[in-house]
Amino acid sequence: MKWLLTFFLILFFGSVEELHARAFYIQSNKESQDIPANGLKYLITSNKLKASDLANRKSEFKKLKENMVNLGFERSDVWFILELTNPEDSTVHRNLHLSNPILDEVDVYLFQSGIWKLVAKGGDQRVQLNHQHDYLSFPLTFEPNKEHLILLRVNNGGEQFYFNASLEAQSYGQVKQSKNQLFFGVLFGIMGFIILLNLAVGILFKQRIAYWYTGYALTFTLLQFSLLGLASKYLWPEWTFIINRANPLFASLGVFFFLKFTLEYLNIRKHLPRFVLVFQKFQWILLANALLSLIPLPVFLWITAISINGMTLLLNLAIFIPLLIILRKKERAAYTYLIAFSLLQVTVFIFILRNFGVIPDSFLAAYGLQLGTALEMIILTIGILQRFKYINDESIMALAEANALKDNLNVELEKEVRSRTAEVIQQRNELAEKNAEIVDSINYAQRIQQAILPSIEDTYLPLRFHLWYLPKDIVAGDFYWITVQKIQDREFVFLAVADCTGHGVPGAMMSVLCTNALNESVRKLNTPSPALLLEHVNDYLKAYLSTNTQHLADGMDISIACFDQNSYQLRWSGANNPLWVSRSETTHFLDATKRPVGKSEREIPFEELEMQLQKGDRLFLFSDGYPDQFGGEQGKKIKTKGLRNWYEGSLQLAPAEQLAYLKNAFLNWKRTEEQLDDVCILLVEVN
Repeated sequence: MKWLLTFFLILFFGSVEELHARAFYIQSNKESQDIPANGLKYLITSNKLKASDLANRKSEFKKLKENMVNLGFERSDVWFILELTNPEDSTVHRNLHLSNPILDEVDVYLFQSGIWKLVAKGGDQRVQLNHQHDYLSFPLTFEPNKEHLILLRVNNGGEQFYFNASLEAQSYGQVKQSKNQLFFGVLFGIMGFIILLNLAVGILFKQRIAYWYTGYALTFTLLQFSLLGLASKYLWPEWTFIINRANPLFASLGVFFFLKFTLEYLNIRKHLPRFVLVFQKFQWILLANALLSLIPLPVFLWITAISINGMTLLLNLAIFIPLLIILRKKERAAYTYLIAFSLLQVTVFIFILRNFGVIPDSFLAAYGLQLGTALEMIILTIGILQRFKYINDESIMALAEANALKDNLNVELEKEVRSRTAEVIQQRNELAEKNAEIVDSINYAQRIQQAILPSIEDTYLPLRFHLWYLPKDIVAGDFYWITVQKIQDREFVFLAVADCTGHGVPGAMMSVLCTNALNESVRKLNTPSPALLLEHVNDYLKAYLSTNTQHLADGMDISIACFDQNSYQLRWSGANNPLWVSRSETTHFLDATKRPVGKSEREIPFEELEMQLQKGDRLFLFSDGYPDQFGGEQGKKIKTKGLRNWYEGSLQLAPAEQLAYLKNAFLNWKRTEEQLDDVCILLVEVN
């Protein structure tokens, strides 16, 4: 009867007879039957075909010679045909089970009434499916005493193309799923605990190695979720983009973090610095591979899936070289790493060789990677904790040695401190005495300098002087000069504000020299010319500051005026220092000759200006210590522009009040800033 049924089916179907594979008999008394792969015929098609298109391509189907379906990283559609016979007198219900849970697309066709009818479809790229199982399972009904033809279209987008097919009773599948859930629960519970433990170690002890291992454990756990089909069910069931790219993405990141961890754990930078560059190049390649896997083109998914498997094989071999070298140096951490790494790599080799179709599918090939990863995580976590213990023990020993050394040193230091303290006290007393002597000397020099400076209280009619003199130190390089000189039977008032090179004691010495130069030079004048006076002072300074062995480039900037008491005629000349003349609220700003008095690179003549003054006019002479002062909210200089604004804005005040205003403006601007230079302002009122 069975042979007759087979004969009539062949006659009835005609065009599809040569597509049949070897018949497979369903046994109702068995809850699970493996379908041998060599009982399948397959056809790889580059174009999208319909089931009806295959009748004319019957001669192209080939038999599988392996014990399982394993086509490596095939990207195209693959069609499989299977002949099943139900010899029983009753209907049999079975689930067609495919062992690879991450196949992208699976379509199941039955040949009914002369046509191929689509009866089921699935795959992790079809978000509309209801994930009742952690694997691909399609319910089929087989009528009694009848032969059934099944056609499968499978596409995995360039990822590992492998599976075993079997027929399972529904009750068997439920029991199997329960066992898997228990196994996966324990497995991923261990992995989750290890991730949290290493993260806590990294946070509490500030150890970078724990962070790298946390990254590795997390990404490899996500990879296992994806490989087992659990990620598409529990983590991102609606996100087909990441479902399809999770494997190369997390595999690349996992290996990247593992290399980072290996560099730290084995201390390769110390023992084998040449290998660091090799590992770093691999790290960049792995990151690039992870990024390429996210490009939404199928070809990049295929490339990255193949490349991460190939790179993992190469790195497994490459890591053993530095590991063996470090083992010869008897590093304790290397032994733990060797055990864990060897255990993991055996399962990784089996997994990858299964992906490339070199070895058949088995329990170890299917779940060995998960078991190896979990055991490796446990061992290396213990190794990390041991490593911290070794470091802690070494630190304690070093601390004990340091404490002993410290105790010995303390005894010696106490003796040394007592001796040094006595010396320091003696030196401090000597320094205090010398400092007092120096300060006394400078204070005396101040009294000498103040004695040289003229008194503004003296009568210089019709002129009245208002002065603000603020040395940076006790003595100053700035000075003011006022004298009455009779020339050609007429009396002239000479007045000046000068800024000598330097400040403090050197500046004060120069101010005394320059004052003497002015006093001697003014007595030699036969005409009331400030410019001529500056030339005499210039010659005087160059003569006194030059010897046979050295020539000093010191001198002064000065603004000097000559006032005729009878005619109110003013003659003025300046060496880098200006003069401001105000009448009512109008001010004339007289610019100085751009050269100092003393040795200079530019020996240009001093210019001289004449001006007729009136009662109520004001003369304003100043040194550069005022405009050069830093301060304000932004710590900037006052500059000449700032001084000019304050000066012109206070012309309505009486001269004494105006000078007080300028003084307060300066101090408010300076605030807590250090005084930069000596300050000297001479405000002259013409009465």
